[in-house]
Amino acid sequence: MTNGALFLGLDSSTQALKASLLRSDLSVVSEIEVRFDADLAHFSTKGGVLHGPEGSGEVFSPVMQPVEALDLLCERMKAAGWDFGSIRGVSAAGQQHASVYWSQSASKILGSLDATKPMAPQLEGAFSRGIIPNWQDSSTKPECRAMTAAVGGKTELAQLTGSSAHTRFTGAQIFKFRNDDPKAYAATSRISLVSSFITTLMCADGEVKGIDESDACGMNLWNMSSPTRGWAQPILEAIAGKDGAEDLAAKLGTVETDGGRVVGNIGRWFQERYGFSPECVVVPGTGDNPATFLSLVLRESEGLVSLGTSDVVLVSTAAYNPHPEFHAFFHPAMIAPPSVQDTSAREGHGQLRYFNMLVYKSGSLAREHVRDQYFDKSWDKFNEGVERLRPKTADDVINRTAFWWLLPDIIPAGAHGVFKYEGSDAATAKRVEAFEDVGAESLAILESQMLNYRSRSGAILSGEAGSVTLSRVYATGGAGKNPSICNIMSDALGCPVSKSVDWDAAKGRWTDAHWNDCSVGVAYKARWGWERHVAAQKGDNARASVPFDDYIAEIRKARKAALGPAAASAPGAPDEEGVRNIVVPGPGAPAYTKAISWWQALEARALSEME
Repeated sequence: MTNGALFLGLDSSTQALKASLLRSDLSVVSEIEVRFDADLAHFSTKGGVLHGPEGSGEVFSPVMQPVEALDLLCERMKAAGWDFGSIRGVSAAGQQHASVYWSQSASKILGSLDATKPMAPQLEGAFSRGIIPNWQDSSTKPECRAMTAAVGGKTELAQLTGSSAHTRFTGAQIFKFRNDDPKAYAATSRISLVSSFITTLMCADGEVKGIDESDACGMNLWNMSSPTRGWAQPILEAIAGKDGAEDLAAKLGTVETDGGRVVGNIGRWFQERYGFSPECVVVPGTGDNPATFLSLVLRESEGLVSLGTSDVVLVSTAAYNPHPEFHAFFHPAMIAPPSVQDTSAREGHGQLRYFNMLVYKSGSLAREHVRDQYFDKSWDKFNEGVERLRPKTADDVINRTAFWWLLPDIIPAGAHGVFKYEGSDAATAKRVEAFEDVGAESLAILESQMLNYRSRSGAILSGEAGSVTLSRVYATGGAGKNPSICNIMSDALGCPVSKSVDWDAAKGRWTDAHWNDCSVGVAYKARWGWERHVAAQKGDNARASVPFDDYIAEIRKARKAALGPAAASAPGAPDEEGVRNIVVPGPGAPAYTKAISWWQALEARALSEME
């Protein structure tokens, strides 16, 4: 049925538009990208964005930038010999929170594209706003305050929408646009997120496609707390007034609650210009973080720790435990029940699924600061201290920790300063400027960061900080290559640390996967959506309702069998197809379980001692 079929994932990020082409067994054939700064230099962006007047906090990109990038990307795919005619499914990822504003002429323009001409020049009149507000924008603080007040506080807003108010979130951005330019707002027919924007372009059939439900959760506009779900009426009224709330809801459109539903076929423009098959279907796009979640196929109680300049933690759960400190999203690949109210029909499991995101400013920025200050800028020296002093047995006592909040952090909100403590009793622990054993500096920061992630992921899973641990965590980002960081992560979180791996047939060995997570994740979703579509056409309702996780596991199992015994016995062979545990908790891991309440008390003390 899908022998020889290919699947395309697109990722419209802050700095680039990327494409991943996958076979039906989910192996990556090739990847291509367009870098905005280098390849579209006439937009004069830096890091893909432009900035408003100094002090305004405005950060945005030109709305035509991703459209021109799509034209160029298609040309590069064509030059590389990609087989467009074999592509059977497409889906897109987009930078979260960024919004696109369509004009009243958009539908007519989208439905009448001339395949003999590039897309971008034909779309010049399709937008009511010439910019896309970026996730880095911080210009909407007054709007955030107004939205928070409208529902009674940040805790109430988090309960309603999954997050407290954030300046980058779409609700506040729309609010500011309506206040600053009411004429352009009135001329707006629809509002998209970048993911649904790219989805709309791929269909190019005259219809602005609906926002994906998981991506909608990053808007402070979607009611997650109600069994029926929908646009949050109190927020719509806060933004547009009671008389304008219905109009705003119409601009936002109908949300796609089925992540694998076919929303259209590839547009005629793509068929005629590049040879795409009319059989190629398009399924809803989603945000970049949900797409990364899909690329790892995070099962319930599994997580991701992305170790970058900032650290990001994703947690998969069946529990809705919102909190102002983090962000809750619906799973990006759920199957919609016959009606939204019939939640018992969803995925056949009688429950909704979520993932939660924690964002920390003090990630590698703090780790590298400690490395440079105490270890001569050497990771080897940093790691030596970690390995020499880390707990070796369950009876070891952790009695030193350090909080490095070099910048006002997001979690805990506003935390700022450096606080170091020695002592096994949190109330009487001595605050020190430096540890006597310099090696403790490296161990203390890693332990403190990882206990932070354990404490708050436990609150997501069970509603009680630190009481439940993740069953597995994936390590990504540059610092994920550091073995000592991964050792402490595994011990402190109390679970294996894993990575995605690929089989290199030419070299006969397993290697760490180096594909683009976001575009690969949505290509998985395109594969799943295509399979369901074909099954539904055949009347095979059981096959058309196979959950995403089960479906991907099925493909991976078949791929493992197809690789044969040579791959299974090769050095570094994964524990399950596509996933290898790089470290498991050591004998000292129980020491962290005993230390979690002590660490939590010291965090509270540090916050109380901030000047």
